[in-house]
Amino acid sequence: MRLNLILLSILLSMPGYVLATGDSTHYLTPQDTIFLHTSVMGEKVFEHTLEKKQTLFSLAKFYGLSVEELYFYNPGLEVQSLKVGQKIQVPVPNRAIVRYRVQNFIESNFVPVYHIVQRGETMFRISRYYYEMPKEIIMQRNGMTSTDLKTGQALQIGWMSLDGIPEEYRSGGGGPISRRNNALRKVFARNTQGKKLTEDSGAAFWKKSTGEGSDFYALHRYAPVNSIIEINNPMKNRVIYAKVVGRIPDTAYGDDVKVIVSSVVAQLLGAKDRRFFVKIRYQK
Repeated sequence: MRLNLILLSILLSMPGYVLATGDSTHYLTPQDTIFLHTSVMGEKVFEHTLEKKQTLFSLAKFYGLSVEELYFYNPGLEVQSLKVGQKIQVPVPNRAIVRYRVQNFIESNFVPVYHIVQRGETMFRISRYYYEMPKEIIMQRNGMTSTDLKTGQALQIGWMSLDGIPEEYRSGGGGPISRRNNALRKVFARNTQGKKLTEDSGAAFWKKSTGEGSDFYALHRYAPVNSIIEINNPMKNRVIYAKVVGRIPDTAYGDDVKVIVSSVVAQLLGAKDRRFFVKIRYQK
């Protein structure tokens, strides 16, 4: 692992090799290069280096992600601590990679995409399983006469559009709402793995005037602020995950109200009344 990191560091410091950074108004420019590596989950990711005026929200939108998905791929990421030069892990689906020079292909509209070979990876695995393209094309594109690879070697796979990644290029089905709930579910599972969870049940209250109606937010008495909680409507057999953004006011609601949810959470849980029964799991 150490050797791999050293080789990758040397590679990225070589002239002509720059990370994806963009500038103050664009997230990708013709001078950028995408360097992909496989994560522990088998996904292809690269590091975007934040520049001035780039925000987490607009970064997520540019790459076809939700902010919650960025949190999942970047544990410990905090909006308040974002700074210029910070590296953000971004997953890249195959659909976003132009692997062949098609008719009317204009290279200046794209940035090159390279795969950084990791320990144990073979040309067969990279070509067939990672990028679903013939190994002969990868070899020809990189001037190779042998399938032998070295850890840290950069293989040009193709190109990616300067316009970023369309949301529909990402898998998961169900559109952005489904993907957002799935991203929160992953954060919940990761943060609570091996830990004791508190289970509770009672009334959920749907307050349209919370100001957070368009996102997966909730108020709770005990779950830590910024943590993710699981909310289950057993009558509809629906489970939604929400981010705790504050406390339930003690004087405004009775003890039977266990959680206050945003409009979208209530709707996805199938609520028809302002008050409805739910089961909740969370970590104190």
